[in-house]
This record gives sequence, C-alpha cells and structure tokens, in this order.
Amino acid sequence: MAGVRFCAVLLACALAAGSASAQGDARAAMADGRYIDALAAQAEAIAAAPGDAGVYAQRASLFSVLGQPDLAALDYRSAVKLKPDDAALQLNLCLNLALANHDLDGALAACNAAVKIAPGNYEALSARGYAELRRGAWAAAEKDFAAALAINAASPNEMFGHGLAVIHLGRAQEGRDEIASATLDSAGLVNEWGAKGFGARGEIKPGKAVTTAAQAIASVDDSKVFLNANEGDPGGPCRWIYPKVIPANAKLSLKGSTMSGGDCRFGLMHGEWTHTSEDTGVQVMRFAYGRHILPGAEGEALERKLTLAYQAAEKALAP
Repeated sequence: MAGVRFCAVLLACALAAGSASAQGDARAAMADGRYIDALAAQAEAIAAAPGDAGVYAQRASLFSVLGQPDLAALDYRSAVKLKPDDAALQLNLCLNLALANHDLDGALAACNAAVKIAPGNYEALSARGYAELRRGAWAAAEKDFAAALAINAASPNEMFGHGLAVIHLGRAQEGRDEIASATLDSAGLVNEWGAKGFGARGEIKPGKAVTTAAQAIASVDDSKVFLNANEGDPGGPCRWIYPKVIPANAKLSLKGSTMSGGDCRFGLMHGEWTHTSEDTGVQVMRFAYGRHILPGAEGEALERKLTLAYQAAEKALAP
C-alpha cells in the first residue's frame, strides 16, 4: 500500500516508543498474521497509557501496513498532540492525511512542522511535495521534490514525484522522461504511485473523495477487513468471515446458504442475521464485524476483542 515506504522508518521508531509489553504483543501478533489480536492489544495499550504518544504511533503504523491511512492519520494526530516537536510523527500525520485525501490543509500544516523541525530531512520535504500534489499546488510540489533530490540525489521516488509536478506545470515530455528514468530500475513505483493517486503519465486517478477537517475521515461503507491468519474471507460486498476450521458447535452450512437482514458495517456482517441453508434450515445468527458470535464465554471474548480492534474505525465515523 502507498505510504509504507515513508512509514517504514517510523514503524521501528513507534515500536521503540511504545510500552515493552505492547511492542511484544503487537509484533508477535503481526508476525503471525493475527491482525485482530494486534489491534486489540494496541487498543488496550492506549487505554492503559493514553498520555504516551508511542502507543498511538505504534497502532498507526499497524494501520499503515494494513492499508488504512485514514485510521493511521487519526492515531498520528493523537500522537502529535502529545509530541508536537517530533518530526517523524508530523511527517507521518501529513502523509497519511494526504493518502486519505482528508484535511489537506492539516496535512500541509503537519508537513510544514516536520520541515521546520528537521529542515535537512529529505523525506519530510518529499512528504510535503506529495501533499502539495494532492492539493494541486504543482509549483510548490516541484520545489519540494527538487529540494529533496538536492539532499538525496537520484532517489527514484522523489524523481517520480518531481516528474509529476513538472508534467502539471506544462513541461510534459521533461516530466515523463524523469519518471521513465525513475522507474528504470524501480518498476514497482508505478503501482506505488498509482495507489497514491497518480499515473506514470501524470494522470490523476480517481480515488477517495476529498474531505475536510469538518467531515468524518471514514464512512461505515468503507471496507475495513482485518483478517487473522486462521480466518477465510469469501469476499463480497458484505463479508461473512468464517474460520478456516469451523467449530463443531457452530452448525454452519454453506450448502444452499442464504443470509438476510442485519447490518453491513465496514463491508462486514454485523448484528443479527437470518441464515437459511438446505442442511440447517432457518436460524438467527449474531455477528460482530463479520465473525459469527457463538453463545458463551468464548463468543463473548471474541466479540470484546473485535470491539477493541474496530475501536479506531468506529471513532473515525465522527469528525
């Protein structure tokens, strides 16, 4: 996902800043593909240490890895409020707001702060250049990418960004030549920048609509599917995420199966749904964020974990 390149360094910084137990739990869970467990652990770490910028930054880095810049931006914003003089936090707040196409004025302000704190940091200049591309401020973007390249010459990512700015300043061939040079040995940049909203010939790709600081950064209709390694995702507009190994007492059947009623939240089945199948007949099933919640302590524990994991997504629904 776009943004991982910029966040890679901060991921290590954030993990170092968080509490030792949260670091260990989150890292182990992420390594095992247990993303729900990792996010739930981070929510608990934040509740235990709400004044620690590191725990917010650590969860933000997880959201970046999971391709959710909007949720990452909210956590970086919380971290920046606690540590406004941290250039890495400001840079990543800027970048993730820009990736989410949200509060682009706020993104620019965060990048301005990062550049002021660390004027020789080419990544801060590059992030600001990207924010300016999102804003359509082509001349400012060209200036920032040129300054980044003066510090870190011939960097493919910055060459690509600079080429985009030059194209939109009316020097199309010059910009496309620069992008061609940038991608000569870095073909993945085309997909990377495509995910950031720009094509190799300067085209602006349709993506998430621009929202302002007065609007919510996310919608309940946004897809936010975080899967553990032991879960299977059948896909579809409203997902029913079933375990790869279905518990014996679940009484699930996919033969002639239909589902009706209930809510669809973040692309996931939520609340009570009526399940009809050839094998089991009609039954009412309860779901939390796409997972079937069985009666009893095990189901309650799973629902609590899911509620913690989706805590940030629910918060993102309000401005």
